[in-house]
Amino acid sequence: MSHFQRIYSKKNRFFIIRAFSLVELLIAVGIFSVVSIAIYSAFFTGSAVLRRINNFDLGQQKILLKTERLSRELREQCACRKQLFQGDKTRISFCANIDYFPSRLTYYFDSASLTIKRVADRLNDIIDEDGKLDPELHAPAKFYLTKVKEVSFSYLYLDLSKNLYLWKQEWKEDALPLAVKFIITGKNKKYESTVYLPRN
Repeated sequence: MSHFQRIYSKKNRFFIIRAFSLVELLIAVGIFSVVSIAIYSAFFTGSAVLRRINNFDLGQQKILLKTERLSRELREQCACRKQLFQGDKTRISFCANIDYFPSRLTYYFDSASLTIKRVADRLNDIIDEDGKLDPELHAPAKFYLTKVKEVSFSYLYLDLSKNLYLWKQEWKEDALPLAVKFIITGKNKKYESTVYLPRN
């Protein structure tokens, strides 16, 4: 029999007590434990994968939002001294209104910390009495985008001698370039954007 029976009498009445044997209890507990461990491991693995996907999506969204903000600030730069616009491969400066103050906005890649930093210098702090512009950054740099492997800025112009539109990686002209292209390389992907600048 799969279970044992005990029969006893009480006032000429017979009662049968049925119960599981110790072996049957151990087998049931073992099966329950195996099933519980399988369910827990499946749940834990699924949670880890979901967490990884969410973190990846958030990282992508953060880079996309930051590149869109930089593009918008380039497009909406205010009309001021054009020599404020300068740039090279890893740094760009241009005129912007920050908290209703005309400012020089600078983005640059810090290779030591693998971040893009943002500096907003008010014009009255960087232009002296003779009207000369101080090229040094004065305001404290703020972290703009982290976990960046590489940044590359390039500038579009019209070469009149060749009658061609060309890109170069340094801009020190007294006029705005036609467009700015920047490539931000993250952990697993490159983000590229081309911004056509307003013409005065």
